Amino acid sequence: MFRLIKGQQQAHRVLTQLINEGKAGQSYLFYGPAGVGKLATALEFAKIINCKHPDSGADETCPSCHKIDSFSHPDVNLIFPTPKFEVSDVGEYKKKEEQQQVQAYIEQLKLTPFERMQFGKATAIHIDKIRMIERKLRYRPNEGNYRVVIVVQAEEMTIQAANAFLKTLEEPPSYAAIILTTTNYSRLLPTIISRCQKVRFKAIPSKTIEEHLIQHYYIEPTLARISARIANGSMAKAIQLSKTDFIEARKMTLDIIDALMNDNLATIHRIAQNFANNHNEELLKDILDFLAIWFDDVCRYTHGLETISNIDHEEKLQEFLDMHQISDRIIQNIVLLLEESKRMISGHVHHELILINTYYELRKRLHSRGIFL
Repeated sequence: MFRLIKGQQQAHRVLTQLINEGKAGQSYLFYGPAGVGKLATALEFAKIINCKHPDSGADETCPSCHKIDSFSHPDVNLIFPTPKFEVSDVGEYKKKEEQQQVQAYIEQLKLTPFERMQFGKATAIHIDKIRMIERKLRYRPNEGNYRVVIVVQAEEMTIQAANAFLKTLEEPPSYAAIILTTTNYSRLLPTIISRCQKVRFKAIPSKTIEEHLIQHYYIEPTLARISARIANGSMAKAIQLSKTDFIEARKMTLDIIDALMNDNLATIHRIAQNFANNHNEELLKDILDFLAIWFDDVCRYTHGLETISNIDHEEKLQEFLDMHQISDRIIQNIVLLLEESKRMISGHVHHELILINTYYELRKRLHSRGIFL
């Protein structure tokens, strides 16, 4: 079971045991970092408990599983945050353009649950959606063994919606499985949390993400390794990064490394001009991430480890090490510096100044005489 979803063995063991014990019908809270497989697992769970041949997990040839994959199963409902759209009593959107936006979101999920379309306006899960779900839960399944309700980003429920859902979560029908997913556990009402079977999802190991990108997205190995490292345990972020042209960010990072090696102040001021007026925030974050990976590679290379990310710049790494004898303590200090620089981006500090200051602080540490030891 759950064999196609990687890196969540503990969560999957809990769910498999509940299925085997005949306790699938209850309320669940899947919580953990963004992009680690909570929705993918919820959809797979819905397939398994409604599959005609569930012994080995979901059967992709099963009509029920196929309908869930296409989001057309009458007994499986997906609720997610949207702008305040007008919805009828049976859950239909009254305006055509609003229906099209929702359909576009679902079409994206059909391709992969790890990627989501963003609506242009502020979103929430409103009380009319919860009332619609509660009406559906009054009736037994039409085709499957269970009615399944999946509430994505449950922390986005309005207070009214959350309170309206409490009784159903506490005593769901025996034929219903209700799954809430969240990346922000603390934003949920305590009364919501206490009514659910909690299932924790963890950050996915970088190696698992790297292998998934190579095998399923045919990403070039070096790019897959770097994407996995930057993603910080999020499969969704790694997929997004691997599809994004961040060659520019990596080139700028290597230019900064060259500037550090050659003490070329003109280069850093030229690069910093890209961030005047706080432009290119994501580009700056990528550069800081690449710098962190570079210095992690320096540490790994120093200790003779082969698992470096910048494998295509091994000669430059060696040259860098020949110029700078860096202790592990200095590298640790550099990583903390880069994390602080990333935090400053969300503040009111000019992005141009963040990059220039980061460069000078790096330069200071590389030329230190024991100050940061």
